[in-house]
Amino acid sequence: MTSGPHGRRFGIAVGVLVVIVAAAAVLTWVLIGTDRKGPFSSFVPQASDPVERSQQIADHVAARYVTAPGQDPVVSVQAGEADSPALPLGNQVIAMGTNPPGVVSYEYGDILFYRMCGRGPDCGLAPGEDPSVLAPILARQSLELALYGFKNVKQAAFVLVLIPPGFATSPKPNEVPKIVHFYRRKDWESETDRPLTTTLPDPPPTPATLSPGDVAAIKAQTAGTLHSLQTGTDNANTLNVYALTPLPTG
Repeated sequence: MTSGPHGRRFGIAVGVLVVIVAAAAVLTWVLIGTDRKGPFSSFVPQASDPVERSQQIADHVAARYVTAPGQDPVVSVQAGEADSPALPLGNQVIAMGTNPPGVVSYEYGDILFYRMCGRGPDCGLAPGEDPSVLAPILARQSLELALYGFKNVKQAAFVLVLIPPGFATSPKPNEVPKIVHFYRRKDWESETDRPLTTTLPDPPPTPATLSPGDVAAIKAQTAGTLHSLQTGTDNANTLNVYALTPLPTG
């Protein structure tokens, strides 16, 4: 049997379709390979103790976020398992509130705390530093701390990053509100399964190089993470309670 022009055109169409499908499969494989190629980071904390390992992360990340190339870090960072607990040996619970106040939900799990200390008095901002410039830089830094923490501290179900005072005021006299970025491990599993630079390209911005594009990207990445923090105990005085209330990020 001889094939007519329609048969030849059909054969050509099938051949083109096969090529397209094969090319799409190769492209998908390349994209997946690119997304997951290589380690999370060349830096890997070496301490066996989780708190010491967390502090190695804190020191590494703090050194990357500087006031200017070759200059001091914007903040120092201290790692720990608790933030001023009323019960030093008590278990911990996170009480998630709403703004305006509504239903409170509770989340249980090990918490990794990072406390940022600014270069000014009482860990605040140094004279002349602009909170509107530092806020997105510290938000990006908080995300980097969280991702390193989830990747290298397997016990951590949550990361709380306390930013320096000076970014919010309290209606109560002489009270300095605590502001944190809050991260759940389950929300960031895909980001810890690929190179860090895929999520946070190098180099980190400085106050002088921070661009509107940087600010927009950081706001998108850290949306919903900013909270006010209050610490206390439960009614039975058996649990350390960290009460979080969401704050606007922009």
